[in-house]
Amino acid sequence: MRTHDEDPTAVEVDPTDALQNALAGEHGAVYAYGFVAGRVEPGSAIQRQATSSYAVHRKRRDDLIALLTRDEQTPVEPAPAYDTGAVATTADVRRLAQETESGLVSSWLAVVGVTSGAARTYAVDATSDSATALLAWGGDPSALPGTE
Repeated sequence: MRTHDEDPTAVEVDPTDALQNALAGEHGAVYAYGFVAGRVEPGSAIQRQATSSYAVHRKRRDDLIALLTRDEQTPVEPAPAYDTGAVATTADVRRLAQETESGLVSSWLAVVGVTSGAARTYAVDATSDSATALLAWGGDPSALPGTE
């Protein structure tokens, strides 16, 4: 299994590995948004955005765990901690969110490329959701998000 951080130009060919990589990214997103939501002003717009993102990625994580378990695969475990970099300002929060969503777009695109049917439809939706979230967090628009 390869993560989106290791070689972003590599092409995933195994559906299970692609799903496991997406799950690893979703674990990281759950961590990142939980981390962020606890460090910004309570009740602020950015905390609400982080909390909403946390819920989306927690559901995706849980969906992937269920899918892999149903396919008799052992879902990849979350890391004990993730490198968030310094998160002291709103700009830092946005940077972390953008990095998180950008990585997920790449991971979900890999799933799109090697799956079919319901799994592919789910991956297309997840790709679109993360690309949209990337913009909502202040990321730059791209004709082909996740392929940079």
